Amino acid sequence: MKLSILSFILIFFAINDCSNQGQEDIESVSYKTYTRGSSSTYTITSEEIKLKSTGVQAKENSKAITKEQWEMITSEIKKIDTSKLEDLEAPTESRASDAAAHAELSLIIENSEFKSSTFDHENPPEALKPLVQAILRLAENVE
Repeated sequence: MKLSILSFILIFFAINDCSNQGQEDIESVSYKTYTRGSSSTYTITSEEIKLKSTGVQAKENSKAITKEQWEMITSEIKKIDTSKLEDLEAPTESRASDAAAHAELSLIIENSEFKSSTFDHENPPEALKPLVQAILRLAENVE
C-alpha cells in the first residue's frame, strides 16, 4: 500500500513539473511615453528591445538583449504587485500642464495585461522606479 501511494505521488509530480510551480511567465514589458504630437514605445521581450516612435522624428529600431539583461528586467517585475499596478499613484502631476510627457507601463504576464495609471515620464511611482530605470538604461542603446 505504501509503495502504491509513493508511486502515485512520484507520478503526480513528474506530470505536473513542479519546478515551474509559482513562477509567472513574463512575456513582455512596454513603457510608453506620449505628448500631444509624438509618442515612443519601448517593448522588451526575452529576445529584444524595440523602440517605435511617432511624430516629427518617427523611427523604429530594435536590438537583441542578453539573457542577463532579460533576467534583470524580470527580477524587477517580480518585485511589483501586479494586482495593484493600476492603483499606484504618480508622485507628481507635471504632465497635466505639458511640463512632462505622459508615461505608462504595461506588463504581459501569462497572457494577461497589467497596466499602470499614467505618470510623468522618468518620474514613476516609487514601486515602479527600479523597473522604469532599467528599461530606460536598455533603451539608451537602441536609439
